[in-house]
Amino acid sequence: MARALFAPCILSVSILGALFATGCARSPSSLAPHFTGSIGMPHRGVLTKAAELPREGEGYRLLVRNERHYATPRFVGVVERAAAKVARERPGAMLTVGDLSARHGGKISSHASHRTGRDGDLLLYMTTLEGAPITTTSFVHVGNDGLAFDEDRQRFLRFDVEREWILVKALVEDAEARVQWLFVSRPVRAMLIDWARARGEPGETILRAMDVMLEPGPPAQSHDDHIHVRIACDLDELAAGCEHTGPTRPWVMTPEPSLDDGPTTLDLVLSLVQPLSRDATAAR
Repeated sequence: MARALFAPCILSVSILGALFATGCARSPSSLAPHFTGSIGMPHRGVLTKAAELPREGEGYRLLVRNERHYATPRFVGVVERAAAKVARERPGAMLTVGDLSARHGGKISSHASHRTGRDGDLLLYMTTLEGAPITTTSFVHVGNDGLAFDEDRQRFLRFDVEREWILVKALVEDAEARVQWLFVSRPVRAMLIDWARARGEPGETILRAMDVMLEPGPPAQSHDDHIHVRIACDLDELAAGCEHTGPTRPWVMTPEPSLDDGPTTLDLVLSLVQPLSRDATAAR
Protein backbone atom coordinates (compact mmCIF):
# COMPACT_ATOMS: atom_id res chain seq x y z
CA MET A 1 0.00 0.00 0.00
CA ALA A 2 2.85 2.41 0.87
CA ARG A 3 4.38 1.74 -2.53
CA ALA A 4 1.06 2.54 -4.22
CA LEU A 5 0.81 5.85 -2.33
CA PHE A 6 4.43 6.81 -2.99
CA ALA A 7 4.53 5.95 -6.70
CA PRO A 8 2.36 8.88 -7.86
CA CYS A 9 4.62 11.28 -6.00
CA ILE A 10 7.72 9.92 -7.70
CA LEU A 11 6.03 10.05 -11.09
CA SER A 12 4.71 13.57 -10.54
CA VAL A 13 8.17 14.85 -9.61
CA SER A 14 9.61 13.20 -12.72
CA ILE A 15 6.95 14.73 -14.95
CA LEU A 16 7.36 18.13 -13.34
CA GLY A 17 11.12 18.02 -13.82
CA ALA A 18 10.81 16.98 -17.44
CA LEU A 19 8.30 19.68 -18.27
CA PHE A 20 10.20 22.47 -16.59
CA ALA A 21 13.49 21.29 -18.04
CA THR A 22 11.97 21.28 -21.49
CA GLY A 23 10.62 24.78 -20.97
CA CYS A 24 14.05 26.07 -20.04
CA ALA A 25 15.77 24.27 -22.88
CA ARG A 26 13.45 25.83 -25.45
CA SER A 27 13.79 23.10 -28.01
CA PRO A 28 11.19 21.01 -29.82
CA SER A 29 10.45 17.68 -28.16
CA SER A 30 7.61 15.29 -27.50
CA LEU A 31 6.89 17.26 -24.32
CA ALA A 32 6.86 20.58 -26.16
CA PRO A 33 5.56 19.92 -29.69
CA HIS A 34 4.30 23.51 -29.97
CA PHE A 35 7.85 24.88 -30.05
CA THR A 36 8.39 25.87 -33.67
CA GLY A 37 9.94 28.60 -35.80
CA SER A 38 12.33 30.94 -33.95
CA ILE A 39 12.98 29.05 -30.72
CA GLY A 40 14.99 30.51 -27.87
CA MET A 41 17.23 33.59 -27.93
CA PRO A 42 19.48 34.93 -30.71
CA HIS A 43 22.60 33.58 -28.98
CA ARG A 44 21.06 30.35 -27.70
CA GLY A 45 18.39 28.68 -29.77
CA VAL A 46 17.36 26.88 -32.94
CA LEU A 47 15.19 27.42 -36.01
CA THR A 48 12.50 25.26 -37.59
CA LYS A 49 10.29 25.79 -40.64
CA ALA A 50 12.84 28.25 -42.01
CA ALA A 51 12.39 30.28 -45.17
CA GLU A 52 15.32 30.83 -47.52
CA LEU A 53 16.09 34.29 -48.83
CA PRO A 54 16.38 33.94 -52.62
CA ARG A 55 19.82 34.57 -54.10
CA GLU A 56 18.62 37.76 -55.70
CA GLY A 57 15.52 39.90 -55.54
CA GLU A 58 14.29 43.43 -56.08
CA GLY A 59 17.12 45.66 -54.93
CA TYR A 60 19.32 43.04 -53.27
CA ARG A 61 21.74 40.19 -53.86
CA LEU A 62 23.54 37.70 -51.64
CA LEU A 63 27.20 38.26 -50.85
CA VAL A 64 28.03 34.54 -50.84
CA ARG A 65 26.01 31.54 -51.96
CA ASN A 66 26.20 29.40 -48.85
CA GLU A 67 23.86 27.71 -46.38
CA ARG A 68 23.45 30.78 -44.17
CA HIS A 69 20.54 32.53 -45.82
CA TYR A 70 17.69 31.06 -43.79
CA ALA A 71 15.43 32.91 -41.38
CA THR A 72 11.86 33.10 -40.22
CA PRO A 73 9.46 33.90 -43.06
CA ARG A 74 8.81 37.23 -41.34
CA PHE A 75 12.50 38.19 -41.35
CA VAL A 76 12.88 37.25 -45.01
CA GLY A 77 9.95 39.53 -45.80
CA VAL A 78 11.53 42.35 -43.81
CA VAL A 79 14.74 42.22 -45.87
CA GLU A 80 12.87 41.97 -49.17
CA ARG A 81 10.59 44.94 -48.42
CA ALA A 82 13.39 47.19 -47.18
CA ALA A 83 15.66 46.45 -50.15
CA ALA A 84 12.80 47.02 -52.59
CA LYS A 85 11.96 50.37 -51.01
CA VAL A 86 15.53 51.62 -51.45
CA ALA A 87 15.62 50.37 -55.06
CA ARG A 88 12.39 52.19 -55.90
CA GLU A 89 13.29 55.48 -54.23
CA ARG A 90 16.96 55.59 -55.30
CA PRO A 91 17.57 53.05 -58.08
CA GLY A 92 21.05 52.14 -59.23
CA ALA A 93 22.51 50.13 -56.35
CA MET A 94 21.86 46.70 -54.85
CA LEU A 95 21.78 45.88 -51.15
CA THR A 96 24.33 43.14 -50.45
CA VAL A 97 23.11 40.63 -47.85
CA GLY A 98 25.55 38.67 -45.70
CA ASP A 99 24.79 35.89 -43.22
CA LEU A 100 21.33 35.24 -41.78
CA SER A 101 21.01 31.82 -40.08
CA ALA A 102 21.58 28.18 -40.94
CA ARG A 103 18.59 26.12 -42.10
CA HIS A 104 18.04 24.66 -38.62
CA GLY A 105 19.55 27.55 -36.70
CA GLY A 106 22.11 26.97 -33.96
CA LYS A 107 25.70 28.14 -33.87
CA ILE A 108 27.48 29.19 -37.04
CA SER A 109 31.12 30.23 -37.25
CA SER A 110 32.08 33.91 -36.86
CA HIS A 111 28.83 34.73 -35.05
CA ALA A 112 27.73 34.64 -31.42
CA SER A 113 24.09 35.10 -32.42
CA HIS A 114 22.29 34.42 -35.74
CA ARG A 115 20.89 31.19 -34.21
CA THR A 116 17.12 31.63 -34.36
CA GLY A 117 16.33 33.21 -37.71
CA ARG A 118 15.89 36.78 -36.44
CA ASP A 119 19.34 38.19 -37.25
CA GLY A 120 20.94 39.27 -40.51
CA ASP A 121 23.94 41.23 -41.80
CA LEU A 122 23.32 43.91 -44.42
CA LEU A 123 26.43 45.44 -46.00
CA LEU A 124 26.53 49.22 -46.23
CA TYR A 125 25.59 51.06 -49.41
CA MET A 126 28.64 52.69 -51.01
CA THR A 127 29.43 54.98 -53.95
CA THR A 128 32.56 55.95 -55.83
CA LEU A 129 34.25 59.20 -54.80
CA GLU A 130 32.40 60.83 -57.68
CA GLY A 131 29.05 59.67 -56.27
CA ALA A 132 28.24 56.83 -58.67
CA PRO A 133 26.40 53.99 -56.87
CA ILE A 134 28.07 50.58 -56.72
CA THR A 135 27.03 47.14 -55.54
CA THR A 136 29.25 46.19 -52.61
CA THR A 137 31.12 42.93 -53.18
CA SER A 138 32.94 42.75 -49.84
CA PHE A 139 32.96 44.23 -46.35
CA VAL A 140 34.62 47.66 -46.40
CA HIS A 141 35.30 49.61 -43.20
CA VAL A 142 33.83 53.11 -43.11
CA GLY A 143 35.85 55.70 -41.20
CA ASN A 144 34.75 58.79 -39.30
CA ASP A 145 34.96 60.78 -42.54
CA GLY A 146 32.63 58.45 -44.42
CA LEU A 147 35.42 57.06 -46.61
CA ALA A 148 36.43 53.42 -47.02
CA PHE A 149 39.13 51.56 -48.91
CA ASP A 150 38.09 48.65 -51.13
CA GLU A 151 40.91 46.12 -50.84
CA ASP A 152 39.52 44.01 -53.69
CA ARG A 153 39.48 46.83 -56.25
CA GLN A 154 42.22 48.96 -54.65
CA ARG A 155 40.09 52.09 -54.61
CA PHE A 156 38.53 54.52 -52.17
CA LEU A 157 34.76 54.57 -51.72
CA ARG A 158 32.29 56.86 -50.04
CA PHE A 159 29.53 55.82 -47.63
CA ASP A 160 26.15 56.25 -49.35
CA VAL A 161 24.32 57.93 -46.48
CA GLU A 162 21.22 58.68 -48.54
CA ARG A 163 20.45 55.10 -49.52
CA GLU A 164 21.45 53.77 -46.11
CA TRP A 165 19.02 56.13 -44.40
CA ILE A 166 16.21 55.00 -46.69
CA LEU A 167 17.00 51.42 -45.62
CA VAL A 168 17.05 52.28 -41.91
CA LYS A 169 13.84 54.27 -42.26
CA ALA A 170 12.15 51.37 -44.03
CA LEU A 171 13.18 49.00 -41.26
CA VAL A 172 12.07 51.09 -38.29
CA GLU A 173 8.79 52.12 -39.92
CA ASP A 174 7.87 48.54 -40.89
CA ALA A 175 5.27 47.49 -38.32
CA GLU A 176 5.71 43.81 -39.13
CA ALA A 177 9.49 44.01 -38.75
CA ARG A 178 9.44 44.89 -35.04
CA VAL A 179 13.12 45.89 -35.19
CA GLN A 180 14.88 45.21 -31.89
CA TRP A 181 18.38 46.40 -32.77
CA LEU A 182 20.41 47.77 -35.65
CA PHE A 183 23.98 47.12 -34.56
CA VAL A 184 26.29 49.60 -36.29
CA SER A 185 29.33 51.74 -35.47
CA ARG A 186 28.96 55.12 -33.77
CA PRO A 187 30.34 57.12 -36.73
CA VAL A 188 27.93 55.45 -39.17
CA ARG A 189 25.06 56.04 -36.74
CA ALA A 190 26.02 59.71 -36.38
CA MET A 191 26.17 60.25 -40.15
CA LEU A 192 22.73 58.70 -40.61
CA ILE A 193 21.10 60.75 -37.85
CA ASP A 194 22.72 63.98 -39.08
CA TRP A 195 21.48 63.26 -42.60
CA ALA A 196 17.93 62.59 -41.40
CA ARG A 197 17.80 65.74 -39.27
CA ALA A 198 19.22 67.94 -42.03
CA ARG A 199 16.53 66.78 -44.43
CA GLY A 200 13.62 67.14 -42.04
CA GLU A 201 12.75 63.47 -41.69
CA PRO A 202 9.86 62.68 -39.30
CA GLY A 203 10.87 63.14 -35.68
CA GLU A 204 9.32 59.84 -34.58
CA THR A 205 11.29 57.95 -37.23
CA ILE A 206 14.55 59.62 -36.17
CA LEU A 207 13.88 58.80 -32.51
CA ARG A 208 13.23 55.17 -33.38
CA ALA A 209 16.43 54.99 -35.40
CA MET A 210 18.42 56.58 -32.57
CA ASP A 211 16.95 54.10 -30.11
CA VAL A 212 17.70 50.94 -32.07
CA MET A 213 21.07 51.84 -33.62
CA LEU A 214 23.83 50.72 -31.27
CA GLU A 215 27.54 49.98 -31.54
CA PRO A 216 28.09 46.59 -29.88
CA GLY A 217 30.71 46.36 -27.16
CA PRO A 218 33.76 44.07 -27.07
CA PRO A 219 34.44 41.34 -27.99
CA ALA A 220 32.11 42.09 -30.92
CA GLN A 221 33.46 44.18 -33.78
CA SER A 222 32.34 47.78 -34.14
CA HIS A 223 30.17 47.05 -37.20
CA ASP A 224 31.61 49.81 -39.38
CA ASP A 225 31.16 47.68 -42.51
CA HIS A 226 27.57 46.45 -42.16
CA ILE A 227 24.36 46.77 -40.18
CA HIS A 228 23.34 43.77 -38.11
CA VAL A 229 19.55 43.69 -38.02
CA ARG A 230 17.74 41.90 -35.19
CA ILE A 231 13.97 41.72 -34.94
CA ALA A 232 11.92 41.04 -31.82
CA CYS A 233 9.57 38.10 -31.34
CA ASP A 234 5.96 38.66 -32.30
CA LEU A 235 3.10 37.28 -30.21
CA ASP A 236 2.70 34.09 -32.24
CA GLU A 237 6.43 33.42 -32.03
CA LEU A 238 6.41 33.97 -28.26
CA ALA A 239 3.71 31.34 -27.90
CA ALA A 240 5.79 28.94 -30.01
CA GLY A 241 9.04 29.18 -28.04
CA CYS A 242 10.66 32.49 -29.04
CA GLU A 243 12.23 34.25 -26.03
CA HIS A 244 12.08 38.02 -25.71
CA THR A 245 15.36 39.76 -24.86
CA GLY A 246 16.38 43.38 -24.60
CA PRO A 247 14.23 46.45 -24.00
CA THR A 248 10.56 46.60 -24.89
CA ARG A 249 9.99 49.72 -26.95
CA PRO A 250 6.60 51.46 -27.29
CA TRP A 251 6.33 50.71 -31.02
CA VAL A 252 7.54 47.12 -30.60
CA MET A 253 5.29 46.11 -27.74
CA THR A 254 5.47 42.45 -26.83
CA PRO A 255 2.16 41.69 -25.10
CA GLU A 256 2.24 39.32 -22.18
CA PRO A 257 0.57 36.00 -23.04
CA SER A 258 -2.94 35.84 -21.61
CA LEU A 259 -3.42 33.56 -18.63
CA ASP A 260 -6.56 32.32 -20.35
CA ASP A 261 -4.80 31.34 -23.58
CA GLY A 262 -4.35 27.73 -22.48
CA PRO A 263 -3.22 25.40 -19.70
CA THR A 264 -0.10 26.32 -17.75
CA THR A 265 2.71 23.91 -16.99
CA LEU A 266 1.27 23.41 -13.51
CA ASP A 267 -2.16 22.63 -15.00
CA LEU A 268 -0.58 19.96 -17.20
CA VAL A 269 1.26 18.42 -14.25
CA LEU A 270 -1.85 18.35 -12.07
CA SER A 271 -3.92 16.81 -14.85
CA LEU A 272 -1.43 13.95 -15.02
CA VAL A 273 -0.98 13.52 -11.27
CA GLN A 274 -4.59 13.72 -10.08
CA PRO A 275 -5.77 10.50 -11.78
CA LEU A 276 -2.81 8.66 -10.24
CA SER A 277 -3.66 10.03 -6.81
CA ARG A 278 -7.26 8.82 -7.14
CA ASP A 279 -6.01 5.37 -8.12
CA ALA A 280 -3.73 5.28 -5.09
CA THR A 281 -6.56 6.29 -2.78
CA ALA A 282 -8.77 3.57 -4.23
CA ALA A 283 -5.99 1.04 -3.64
CA ARG A 284 -6.16 1.69 0.07
